[in-house]
Amino acid sequence: MADQATLTMNGPSATRSSAVATGPASTSRGHAHPSGDVVGSVSEFAEDLVTLTELQARLALIELKENLEATKTAGVMVLGGLVLALAGLPIALAGVAELLVSELGMRRGYALLSVSVAAMVIAAACVVIAGTWIRRKLVGFPITREELTRNINWIRTVLLHTGRSTRRR
Repeated sequence: MADQATLTMNGPSATRSSAVATGPASTSRGHAHPSGDVVGSVSEFAEDLVTLTELQARLALIELKENLEATKTAGVMVLGGLVLALAGLPIALAGVAELLVSELGMRRGYALLSVSVAAMVIAAACVVIAGTWIRRKLVGFPITREELTRNINWIRTVLLHTGRSTRRR
């Protein structure tokens, strides 16, 4: 990770010259403003917060795209399987039920019910298997969460130390 004090940006928000201050005398880094200008300190801090928010949103969007990419294959497979299953399911189930009636001498109603229960159990197993496969794909927002924690800690540090003199009296 880049040090937030030396982070340079490319893009639309980089045109703001003070969006991310890099100098050691910056008030948003916990040093007292030389002229005591509170409004200037607050405005610089607000600009830093806006920049952090923009960067956090960009990071979350990147991770969302990665998550969608990671689950795309599973989603296509599930969708294809569902279409195929829906197309052939009524015929297959009716055929199995008719076999139970003709070969085992079951009543037609019991044969249809037992076949439908077996089909539901198989469908539930498929859903469980697909769910565990998607969970193993490491989807989520781990980088965004880590960076948000760092940003919140930085904000706390700035708020705690802004306006305090670096020399003890």
